[in-house]
Amino acid sequence: MTKLRKFCELLLLFAIVSASIIITPVSAITEDEIKDFFLNTYNPNVNEIIPDLPLIKSVFAEQVIHIIVEKDSGNIELTAITDQEGFITDLQSGEPDNPTLRLISNETTLDSIKNSADPVGETQDALNSGDITYEGVGVSMLVEVTIVKIAQFFANMFAVI
Repeated sequence: MTKLRKFCELLLLFAIVSASIIITPVSAITEDEIKDFFLNTYNPNVNEIIPDLPLIKSVFAEQVIHIIVEKDSGNIELTAITDQEGFITDLQSGEPDNPTLRLISNETTLDSIKNSADPVGETQDALNSGDITYEGVGVSMLVEVTIVKIAQFFANMFAVI
């Protein structure tokens, strides 16, 4: 009887451990890892990530970007300031007061990019697939971003970028 009881206890322990492994995400991306991505992957490779077409480049240049990373445990929000070339010159925690652009992604996408052998290519793919999206804030930026997205669609279609 004690062998059966020990076997049942072991089986129960195995079930509990297995359930916690399934329920717990393999990796929960942190705010510091997101900042590291933008400063150490995006910035050095901005010219490969953002196509070097003036119309597209202008959308990311001289902006106040509200970065939102959607997570089950609560979103991470950052404020990024970019220069005339689209490089991030300032990156802070929290939502900006007056954003001009909103960049939205999720934990799974950024975790895939972080763990990729080719983070630049993975970022480009995420932008093209819509796993990373961007939208203008305010009427003029909304119109500008819409025009850029249409231009980018045709540029992709004709293999310009």
